Amino acid sequence: MAAQQPERGVELDNSQFCCAVCLELLKEPVTIHCGHSYCRSCIEGCWDQEKKKGKYSCPQCRETFNSRPALRRNNMLAEVMARKVKVPRKQYV
Repeated sequence: MAAQQPERGVELDNSQFCCAVCLELLKEPVTIHCGHSYCRSCIEGCWDQEKKKGKYSCPQCRETFNSRPALRRNNMLAEVMARKVKVPRKQYV
C-alpha cells in the first residue's frame, strides 16, 4: 500500500486568472469557442454592444462568430478561483 503524499500546491500568478475585459480576477468564469475565458458579465456586456452588427467576436483574438455563442461555465477555473480567493463556491456557480 502506497503511503499518502502531502498535497502539493502550485504557485499561480494572479494575472493568469484576470479577465481581459475588466482586468479583475475572474468572476463566474466562462469560456468561449476560441478557448479564451472571461467573467460572464464582461463577455455578455461586450456582446450586447456588438448585437447591432449581428456578429460577435472574442475581445482577445478577434475570432468572429456569426451567431452569439452559448456561454458555458468553466468548471475548472471556477474551482480554482474559489480556492484562490477562498470564498464559497456558490459565488462562482
